[in-house]
Amino acid sequence: MLTSSKSFVSLVGFALLFGISVGGPVDSIVAEVGETVILESELEQAEDFVRIAMRDTVQPDSALRAQVLKQLVDNELLQEQAKRDTIVVTREEVASLVDADVKTLRDRFESEEKFQAALLSEGMTERSLRLRYENDVRRRLLSRRLLEKAGLTATYVSPAEAKRFYNENRDSIALVPGHVTLAHVLIAVIPSAKTESLAMHRAGEVLDILSRGGDFAIVASSFSDDKNTSTLGGDWDWKGMDEIPTELALVLSQLKPGQISPPFRSPEGYMTAKLEAQSGDKVRFRTILIRVPLCRADTLRALARARSIRKKAAQGLAFDSLAHEFSYDPVTRDSGGFLGEFLLEGLAPPFDSVVAALDSGDISEPVLSEHGFHIIRVIDKKPERTMSYLEMQDMVRNYLQQEKFNQRLQRYLARIAKEIYIKRFN
Repeated sequence: MLTSSKSFVSLVGFALLFGISVGGPVDSIVAEVGETVILESELEQAEDFVRIAMRDTVQPDSALRAQVLKQLVDNELLQEQAKRDTIVVTREEVASLVDADVKTLRDRFESEEKFQAALLSEGMTERSLRLRYENDVRRRLLSRRLLEKAGLTATYVSPAEAKRFYNENRDSIALVPGHVTLAHVLIAVIPSAKTESLAMHRAGEVLDILSRGGDFAIVASSFSDDKNTSTLGGDWDWKGMDEIPTELALVLSQLKPGQISPPFRSPEGYMTAKLEAQSGDKVRFRTILIRVPLCRADTLRALARARSIRKKAAQGLAFDSLAHEFSYDPVTRDSGGFLGEFLLEGLAPPFDSVVAALDSGDISEPVLSEHGFHIIRVIDKKPERTMSYLEMQDMVRNYLQQEKFNQRLQRYLARIAKEIYIKRFN
């Protein structure tokens, strides 16, 4: 996608909402432009706006602050120059655009009641909203009229210029990555009923020892299958709740210090937990894990089941019905196994190599991952391609027009800045 290198937010449209001071008693002045001051609170609000609008989490705060302050100063330069050039806009022009802006906002809500409720939640009325919009619209119109008067908005890009830019930059601007839409049925490799029963029985025996007064740390050292904690008496040390596996965190949240849980199933096996202490959102606890082992027979049993389901799909049974009935994936099962759309180059193993050999509509043989056997259906697959000039000509022309406008604008701002008082404060 083409974006202008110098207009990370449109200057005429940027930060007009920040023309109303929200500063408190300790608000400081960061810049003066003519008779107008820019406050620290306005700058911080504009920085937040840009970070959200641009989804910028990489640029250093100091660099973003300098960029945003420059645009706020540039905005005020345009307003000051509009005064000097006696640019005017009528009440009717402002009212017409305000009506349109309010209507656009209102149309985003399902009903008038929800629109009014949203205004109320923001501490506003429709009248105060319109007053806010009137200020924004007036500033926007003044800036636009000034730039039109200065001849900055009339930019022309010839067909030859646009075609030349496309040819010179085709490899970077016209490449459309390949993408694929996938669904799957997941068949987990699970232990046999006998193995499950034996592990559950062993976990019950451990709980019996604890209930008869056994020291949790000693019992953990003797019986736990968790190699990471068994030598520590099952101690996990202090952890935040967000650092703990979900099923374990849920159990710990229901315990009080000193209490021991009954055995519960985790992905590794049956676990018993003891909450030792709690401080804020951090907990210290111990666990005993009775692992439920998997064997080759479990893998072969899951593979046979996956092959049987794949055969049903090949015979014409609806894939989404098979996913709903047989898949072990709780996230996608109820949506027919739908996984979503992915870039071909971004697929993780084993999906990448499997999907590379499939076309739209194909269904893979069972493929093993850490989660089990996947039967993958390619709903749609689009290979990487290069967009033609015909497809891109409007985008290229708009981009070049914006670049020309930015260059003219920066020269114009530099010129009027020599005639208008500007002071920045550290």
